[in-house]
Amino acid sequence: MTENLTAVEALAAFARRHTDDRAVQALVDAATLELAGRTVVRPDQQVTPRRFVLRRGTDVSGVSGTGDVADGVLWPDGTAAVRWRGEHPSAVHWDRGKTSVELIHGHQGATEIVWLDQDDEPAAAPAPDANPAAASLRLRRVVDHALNKAVPCPKCTRTTTCGCVADRSEGRIDAVLAALAPWLTDGKAA
Repeated sequence: MTENLTAVEALAAFARRHTDDRAVQALVDAATLELAGRTVVRPDQQVTPRRFVLRRGTDVSGVSGTGDVADGVLWPDGTAAVRWRGEHPSAVHWDRGKTSVELIHGHQGATEIVWLDQDDEPAAAPAPDANPAAASLRLRRVVDHALNKAVPCPKCTRTTTCGCVADRSEGRIDAVLAALAPWLTDGKAA
C-alpha cells in the first residue's frame, strides 16, 4: 500500500530505517531550515521572540519617512513580522525572516534593523513580587522626568531632532539610571 507522504515525511521514514529517532529529527530539522528557511521550535525549548525597529536614514520611496518607520518581531523559528507606522499602517509576515526584511526593506543600507532585545537575553519578565503601583509618586515623577529629558545625539550632540537618525538609547538609559541612582544605592531617596 502506497501512502501519500510529504517529502519531509518520506525523508524521515527512509532515515528511520538506518538510524535512531534523534538523528532522524535532526535531519528533518536541517531539511526544514534549508528548504523553508525556518527553524523547528519544539514546545520544550525555552526560546523567545526578539523585537526590533526598522530605522530609516533615507526615505528612498518617499512614503514612509525617516527614523523608526516600523516595529518588528523575529520569531523563534526565524520568521519575522513587521508592522509599519504612519498614516497608512500595514503588517507583513516574512517566512524567511531577517533575510527578507533586509533584502526588501533595507534599500541598500538606507534602512537598518535595530534590535531592542539581545540575541542571548531572555525577554524581560517582571519579578514575581514586583508591583509597579507600589512605587512612590516621587519615584514615578523622577522616572517620568528622566524619560522625557532631552538626550544629545551621539553624532552631532544636538538635543533636538536632527538628521543623523542616530540611536539615542544609550543616552536615554544613562539619564534614567542617573535619576534612579539614589534608589539603586539605598532603596530610597531623600
